[in-house]
Parts: sequence; structure tokens; C-alpha cells
Amino acid sequence: MKKVPIWPIVKGAFIDVYDNLGWVLFISAVWFGFAVPVVFAVLPGNLHIIFRILLGTSVIFLGPATAGAYYLANKLIKRESIEWKDYFFAFKKFFWRSEALILIYLLAIAIVVVDFMFYSQIQNMIVRVLSIFWLYILLFLGILQTYMFPLLVEQDTGIKKVIIRSFLLSIDNIGVSFVIFIVVIALCAVCILTGVGALLLLMGVKSFFDTKTFLAVMEKYEELPNPQK
Repeated sequence: MKKVPIWPIVKGAFIDVYDNLGWVLFISAVWFGFAVPVVFAVLPGNLHIIFRILLGTSVIFLGPATAGAYYLANKLIKRESIEWKDYFFAFKKFFWRSEALILIYLLAIAIVVVDFMFYSQIQNMIVRVLSIFWLYILLFLGILQTYMFPLLVEQDTGIKKVIIRSFLLSIDNIGVSFVIFIVVIALCAVCILTGVGALLLLMGVKSFFDTKTFLAVMEKYEELPNPQK
């Protein structure tokens, strides 16, 4: 089985972002609008607990908003024509599956972080060293999410299959997946640090890079010969 080259993915993603910059701005701005309430709900500050709870409930829209972003990215990378209404078509179509997917993912991250903090505070040196294992799990979860939403919108399948296939793709393509994950993290960090970039580019860039990676990886399996019966 051939390896998936990294540079063509990175180069192609940058070209796609540039060629569809207007849509990248649209995707990022709309998604940012859905994400802002959740951000304010978790940021430290003097915000009253009731307001935090009210803002936190908006997390129910975060999954569908993300699915809409990846749906448009998928269509644009494939050079298919789209309209702004397609974002909200995907928002509605994948509403419950995408929301369940993102809640399961956030729960998994929370469990790993809590376990790491718990074991790292135990005085036993061996246990504290073994707690590093949870950091590797956290890193793998970061890599895993590269494929989750591209899989959901491309294959239009159930949550269980999305998670299992994302896991298998991550394991089978750990090298390219890790590199792309680091590249995307760096780009997201730049967007967030610039402030305006978080509004104008963050989700648009991420959805394009993740989708480009997923489509490139899937080409490897499509080229496999069918086993003879």
C-alpha cells in the first residue's frame, strides 16, 4: 500500500483556501458566531453562573455549525458549485449526529484531562511517569478529530461508524495525520493570536486542511484492487 505524500496535501490545501477565500471567510465568520457564546461560557471571569449556563447551552449548535463548515469545504475542494444556503442545509441534515459526535469527543477529552491531572498529582514516581500515557491519548484524540467531520459529511453515516473509521484511518496513517495535525494546530494558533484571524480564517482553514487530508488518504484505499471471490 503506497504512502500518502504530505507536501501535496499542504500545498493543495493552501491553494484551495486561496482560490475560495471568500467562502473561507464566510465559513469562519458563521462558525465563529455559533462558537462565541460557548467561549464566553468557559472563559474565566466574573460572569454570573446563570449566564454561563445559558451561554453554555449554545454548545448544541456547535456540532451542526461545524458540520456545515466541513460540508462546504468538501464541495469546494471537489470544485462543485454551492450556495450560502448549503451551509444551513448541512446544519439541519447533520444536526443530531454532529452534535452527538462533538459532545462525545469533548467528553472523551474531559475524561483524559481529568485522569491525567489525577494521576500526575499522586506522589508515587512510577504512577506519575505512567500518567504521561494520558498525554499520548490526548494527542491521539487531536489526530482523530482530523477525520471525524470529513467522514460524516462525505459518507453520511452513523456516529459509531464515523468514530471507528476515524480511529482506523488515524492508526493506519499516523505519520501524515500527525504532521497535518501539527500544521493545522500552528495555523489555528496564528489565527487565534491575531484575533481577527479567529473570526475570518480559523474554521475555514481548518475545514479545508482536514477535508483535503481525508480525501487524499481515502484515495489510497480506493486504488486497492478488489479481492477475487
